[in-house]
Amino acid sequence: MKFSNILKISTFSVIMGCAFSVSAQSTEMEKEKARLKADISFLASDQLGGRQTGSSGELASATYIKNEFKKNKLTLLGKDGFQEFSIIQLRIATEKCRFAVNSPNGFINDFKLFEEYYPLSLSSNNDSITAETIDVGYGLVSEKEKRDDYTGLDVAGKVAIIRLGYLGSDEKPNSPLAEVADITTKVKEAEKRGVVGIIFIRAKMTDEDPSGQLSRTVVPTKLPIFYFKPKNNFLRGNVTMKSFLWSPTAVGHNVMAFKNNHRKKTVVICAHHDHIGNNEYDNSKIKGITGIHNGADDNASGVATLLELSRKLKGWKYRKNNYLFLAFSGEELGLIGSKFFIQNPEIPLKTINYVINIDMLGRIDSSKQMLTINGVGTSPDWTTTLQKVKTDTTQLRITTTESGMGPSDHASFYLEGIPVLHFFSGQHKDYHTPDDDEYKINYQGMYNSIEVIKQVVKINNKCKKLPFTKTKDATPGRTKFKITMGVMPDYSYSGKGMKIDGVSDNKPAFKAGLMRNDIIVKLGENTVTGVEDYMVALSKFNAGDKTTATIIRGSETIIKEIQF
Repeated sequence: MKFSNILKISTFSVIMGCAFSVSAQSTEMEKEKARLKADISFLASDQLGGRQTGSSGELASATYIKNEFKKNKLTLLGKDGFQEFSIIQLRIATEKCRFAVNSPNGFINDFKLFEEYYPLSLSSNNDSITAETIDVGYGLVSEKEKRDDYTGLDVAGKVAIIRLGYLGSDEKPNSPLAEVADITTKVKEAEKRGVVGIIFIRAKMTDEDPSGQLSRTVVPTKLPIFYFKPKNNFLRGNVTMKSFLWSPTAVGHNVMAFKNNHRKKTVVICAHHDHIGNNEYDNSKIKGITGIHNGADDNASGVATLLELSRKLKGWKYRKNNYLFLAFSGEELGLIGSKFFIQNPEIPLKTINYVINIDMLGRIDSSKQMLTINGVGTSPDWTTTLQKVKTDTTQLRITTTESGMGPSDHASFYLEGIPVLHFFSGQHKDYHTPDDDEYKINYQGMYNSIEVIKQVVKINNKCKKLPFTKTKDATPGRTKFKITMGVMPDYSYSGKGMKIDGVSDNKPAFKAGLMRNDIIVKLGENTVTGVEDYMVALSKFNAGDKTTATIIRGSETIIKEIQF
């Protein structure tokens, strides 16, 4: 055979080999996309009813995930793969509530629930007391103002009568007293001094009544705490307070499976599988019960990715870590499932090398082709890792943020000092609406993004534990800021104002006493109706400026002084 013929045969073989390799890769890609579509189609179907935590649809979702983990030959942890936790669905004052004044002559005056009094959110669920009342004025305690309304009073074993707000609040809304004039702070001060019940009254008729809607997320005290409405406020003598609130609960389900490679360190791969059902807890961007929120992108796409990774993270290039696959529930209600796992870990937290959280990976914009990776500042190794990741930039480009905080489950691990990454395909108009459906998923974008995750894991396939670094606050949006408040917005909140999801230590918000779940409705003279308004308002201030933040905390409107 001539050399030229040998060369032709060899060249043909190489070409055919390459063609076969490309064809095989293309076939595997199509199979993966088909699996992703099958997973999302089930999880985001009307049959599951939006996967509200504690619902039958959420349990069906958890069962589906568990069965897929079993197919992938993973070891189920917990109770046959489940980790159960309880959530309070709502709190309602029942007819068993009672409020009565017992006069010295034996006359008993019973007041009418809701018409004349009602329990507040901090009130105990079940408690009954009869005790003497004691008027403590405004119930204010302020070291800054050197004021203690309890001075000279023996309140132990008595029911404290406390006025709302503080004297002169209309004339001096920025008074330091505003910092200690909210109901929560007043309750804490009264508790410290041994009261057995609290009755709030108006200081003047123009005061606004606190909300009678009982928060399901507030941790109740052990005291009956009522608001008394009548004008005369005549409550001398003994009173009887019975606080009987109905608090039905439901069970949420985390799903847990383990790939044991017999290593000292474990990589956590997680995604939340719950969504917002029919908007039972008012999490939708659309008010009212408006239909099933299927949550195809949020977060059936993340769960489908989790399942695909549980199939793919095998072989020598992934074997120097164990893998714990976690599908959390309760994320939409405030990261409840991941927080519960942190408090009740199935493996020692110190053995966790790092965490990859997938939340909304299904809507890579076909024109921008942008994948966002949050949390790259949580370890100095992440920057080096991402520099090694190879992508076809015509198909996918990567953008990053440093902060380990955020409105998703990776934040629960970050707060424990564990490096995290959050993979995210971007926000869109269908977020938290009934229009987040399967047919809008970009499966090619998902496939490309999963390839990036696999590279990140492969690059860090080593025994060394990734070092952790605490990150600076992530400032939302593109507006340039000269200062920071030190808060993380709750991006899942759709009401008026900007809800706070986290407060950083020793930042202006922390020093002013702002707390998680506070809602900022005004910054200085700037009205805040959402995150965008907040960013615009913040950009107007400089270092050294002073202003005020008007916030809603529970049923109260509070003004806090901010020093930048």
